[in-house]
Amino acid sequence: MPRSSAGSNPEDFLAKDRSFSSAGELGRRLLPLKKMNFRSFDEFWPFYVTQHSKPATRRWHFAGTLLSTAFLIYAAAFNWWFLLLVPLAGYGLAWYSHLFVEGNVPATFGHPLWSLLCDYKMFGLMLTGKMDREIKRLGKRPILNGF
Repeated sequence: MPRSSAGSNPEDFLAKDRSFSSAGELGRRLLPLKKMNFRSFDEFWPFYVTQHSKPATRRWHFAGTLLSTAFLIYAAAFNWWFLLLVPLAGYGLAWYSHLFVEGNVPATFGHPLWSLLCDYKMFGLMLTGKMDREIKRLGKRPILNGF
């Protein structure tokens, strides 16, 4: 995995126990994430994939992205008030998966734009059945369950 330009190493962050028991602990866990200055999307993507190592986490993301996209389309076509549900569905389901399934801090907190782009990339790879191949390509062992 490429190293970040700020000297903070993503592997060091990943090697630490990522469970947390309070809001204060969550805040302390955010500090290393914010210090990781990735130089490009291609450098950030492998880190993003490590933060979604469990199939259930990826499924929650898929559901949130699908639901938020549906709300966006519905809002554009019928009722703009549904725009309020777009971030609630997308971020709500994704953050739930990080806090209660994956046991880590959402990458959105440190890198919001790249995380959003990565979420759509992961969604596309899952939709086409290529996410497990991508995990394997990046050196992770996929769990071959359907999403």
